[in-house]
Amino acid sequence: MSPTTVLPTVTKASSEVLAEAAKGTDSTFQLLYFPLHGRGELVRNLLAYSGAQWEELAVDWQVQKPKTPFQVAPVVYEHTASGSVLELAESNAIERYLARKYNLFGANIWEENQVNQYYHNAEGLIQAFALRVVGAAPEARVDEANKFYTEILAKFVAIHEDHLKQNGDNGHYVGSSTTLADLKVAQTLDRILLLVPKGAQVPVSAELTPSLWKVKESVESKPSYAAWKKGQRAHELDANTKARFQF
Repeated sequence: MSPTTVLPTVTKASSEVLAEAAKGTDSTFQLLYFPLHGRGELVRNLLAYSGAQWEELAVDWQVQKPKTPFQVAPVVYEHTASGSVLELAESNAIERYLARKYNLFGANIWEENQVNQYYHNAEGLIQAFALRVVGAAPEARVDEANKFYTEILAKFVAIHEDHLKQNGDNGHYVGSSTTLADLKVAQTLDRILLLVPKGAQVPVSAELTPSLWKVKESVESKPSYAAWKKGQRAHELDANTKARFQF
């Protein structure tokens, strides 16, 4: 059966009622996003890593857009066990919501702060990559990529490798458990490694960036996440993303 383009009817209730509905971890989810990675990538990864039951809604954006909270995607619809339908908008907010729901935000307020720091720092890196490399004219991409690698990525690598070593070089940013920071960095590395201009050499590997690579491998060791990354849909999204940005 083909995915539906009809958006769910969102539950209207008090914040107390909605907060109570959101507590459970046995919800199912529907994701509204375009058929490429973009701002939907980490949302998909979080749902897969958490072992949540989820599906993608088919996109009919001209019809759906006016019905979304901010007229931007992604939007996630959470169907709770109690029957409520919760509407989640704005990718960063969705990511934090899912991270908190599935215990990927550390054990206390200080750890949550640490998670947020590295999450946001990785977000800055991917935005710079999008601007400097993805947004470059195809004929200038090799030069722009090499500048990005030496001017921006190298600084990121040095700082993050040092922090990860200080944390015990255990494949995690905070303590000894997977957090949103780990998933965000793994996603960031995936994007940089997928969108490589022909002729450029990405200075990220198990040999060149061992501590960062260990984070990536730790995330990928989760069976539900590994199954998602090896599945047909993930490969389709890789191909669509490369085609969309002409890589």
